[in-house]
Amino acid sequence: MKASPFLALALIAAPAAAQVGPQPMFDAGEELEVELHADFNGDGHADVAYIVRGDDKRELRVATTFITEVEIGENPPQVLALDPYPLADARLSETDSAKGKVLVLEDLTGGTTAVSSTHRFRWDARLEAMRLIGLDATLYSRTYAHDGKEASWNLLTGDLVTRTLRLNKGPGDQAYDTVGETKRKKPSPPLRLENSPSGDDLLGWPGAK
Repeated sequence: MKASPFLALALIAAPAAAQVGPQPMFDAGEELEVELHADFNGDGHADVAYIVRGDDKRELRVATTFITEVEIGENPPQVLALDPYPLADARLSETDSAKGKVLVLEDLTGGTTAVSSTHRFRWDARLEAMRLIGLDATLYSRTYAHDGKEASWNLLTGDLVTRTLRLNKGPGDQAYDTVGETKRKKPSPPLRLENSPSGDDLLGWPGAK
């Protein structure tokens, strides 16, 4: 529902502090890993994406605002469970697209064998929620002990590209050579942020849920 002209004028006239969007919320024992403020649903008000850590728990949470004829409110956060023991703090960033801002989550998990994953989420007006639109994942050995693989999935087109990473045993500084590219279709219904698979899931790695 669109805001009334009166409400729109009131929002323009309101002080900047009154237009600050949702803030990260914590439970007892949780701490903030990273946060990002951006207008993901395109209503003119900042939303917030953030990651919290707790005992054996780590979550991405995204809280968005909503506007009606009479109020500006906050939707319940969407929550995606993450690997509780990352190799480094995750990164959150935003990019622009023709259909709105895209939230980008970059995470690195595992051990000597690591999985680097990149999730891309965008607001879906029909779902009234953030949805997964892309997932890239790479599995590799941090000690260069074995081959790896990578996959890139575009959920908007259903295109899935997979490649083998062959350990380079020849000259040069490059750790892996990319070989054996395979392309196929992996169609999916719209996936809400909280239902997104992990990079492990995409690769079929034993660490998958």
